[in-house]
Amino acid sequence: MQQWTDLFLNKPLPEGWMQGLLFITFGLHLLFVLLMLGTAILSLLFFLRDLLRQPTPDQHWNEHVAHSHMGLKSLAVVLGVGPLLLMQISHPHAFFTVTGLFSYAWLAIIPLLIAAFLLFDGFAHKLATSAWLALICGLVGVAALMTVPAIFTGALTLMERPAEWADFAARGIRFDAQWMPHWVLRYLHVLGAAVAFGAAFHLFFSARNEKQKAPLLRKWLLGALAAQAVIGLALLATILPQLSVPVLSCISLGALALGAAVWILRPESSTADYRLLALLPLIFVSMLLARQLMQNEALAPGQAEATAQREQRVQELAPFSQKALDAFAVKLRTVYDNGDTIYDGACEPCHGLTGHGDGAEASRLRIPATDLTTMRTDRDYVYEMVRDGIPGTGMPYFRMFDREKLESLLDVMGKRFGMYAATPPPPRDISPLSLEVWIGTCAKCHAANGSVSPSGRAMQPPPPDFTRSSLTHGQALKIITEGYPGTGMPAYRSQPQTVREDLAIICNSFRAAHTKNGK
Repeated sequence: MQQWTDLFLNKPLPEGWMQGLLFITFGLHLLFVLLMLGTAILSLLFFLRDLLRQPTPDQHWNEHVAHSHMGLKSLAVVLGVGPLLLMQISHPHAFFTVTGLFSYAWLAIIPLLIAAFLLFDGFAHKLATSAWLALICGLVGVAALMTVPAIFTGALTLMERPAEWADFAARGIRFDAQWMPHWVLRYLHVLGAAVAFGAAFHLFFSARNEKQKAPLLRKWLLGALAAQAVIGLALLATILPQLSVPVLSCISLGALALGAAVWILRPESSTADYRLLALLPLIFVSMLLARQLMQNEALAPGQAEATAQREQRVQELAPFSQKALDAFAVKLRTVYDNGDTIYDGACEPCHGLTGHGDGAEASRLRIPATDLTTMRTDRDYVYEMVRDGIPGTGMPYFRMFDREKLESLLDVMGKRFGMYAATPPPPRDISPLSLEVWIGTCAKCHAANGSVSPSGRAMQPPPPDFTRSSLTHGQALKIITEGYPGTGMPAYRSQPQTVREDLAIICNSFRAAHTKNGK
């Protein structure tokens, strides 16, 4: 398999390293998310507790807790980039499918986080000055913040259940969905973990000198861990078919550590035991490892199937790869700014490969493209039309090319279509009747001397200057007889055939005379 055949089959590192990096980055991200969310919840709860007990409470400690939220949220957001990128690489099929299914909720994360962070900052700054404003900012901000993990856990829950994707795409979020209980319990488990880790963090970080706060934090930590045990048992019941020996081993280790932590925090124990600093990370790592093992086992079949399909596609396309590369190499060696390539790329769509005005886009034009094979014109006249375009028609300007490139294009047009050949002299004298028709009718636009009259210059597009351009006799007679669609040139089929023949000769006589006189 070639390196560039299918980029989705390439990984920057071996799969084991990828999974290890995903575990580390997601673990760090989740840790700071829990600390941030737990800090926000506890800060609001302590504020409400103090507000209900004292009309004007001292919010010094609450301010200290709330202000620590800023550093935690910064680390949580920055560390969240890594696992998202690694998930896209490791499980692109599942990740992009579910983020597409969850697109509206997924995009809502951005305004929710912005609102949550701004409101909670407002809460932290108004604690001591405006209790009611702080209360409103805190309630709305924490509610917005708690919505984000609900979206993430919902997306991850759905991602691990490929069999439910089609039903979700058809019905959306439904409370009767089979995976809904697991989503709810998983979300509650995250909230419980946030309160537990938030309480533990501030127990050791901000309550060392707060004799009244430390016991309260111990109670919250104990209650959160006990709730985690209850929620964890219910959550375990929703994943029984997915349990394997490695997963059960991790869950058992985490449960033992959780039991030890609860024992240490039992009510009769009055001091903060620093053994929690070892037990809580053990609980976190073991539960996170169990979750990643289950996720890998759930996603492995779908990822293997998607990879097999891409590999099969690679094999199907392999016989054509060299041919495509050879064709691409030819294009790379092609000079795209010479006359041939400019004509083929820019002129041929309307004027056609043979110049007859029958290109692929010609049928879309209101004014038909000129048949270049019938033109007999001065080179500088063509240069001006190519450079500046023709107003009122589909002929654009080509000022993006310099003089040298345009001259190369003119060379090609002259070589292919003979456009710069001399106009033959009139084959016979013109009848007085035909001259009268020219002066009385045609000269209103073309001028008596074949150049463009003032009224002709006001037309869009203006008529051609016959002192510098002519047509083959047959083409001139055709236009005089049938007119030129989309322009001011009408049909003169009511004129006698001899008059129309003479008018065609008159049109071509002006350039012939100028060429003869050396003008």
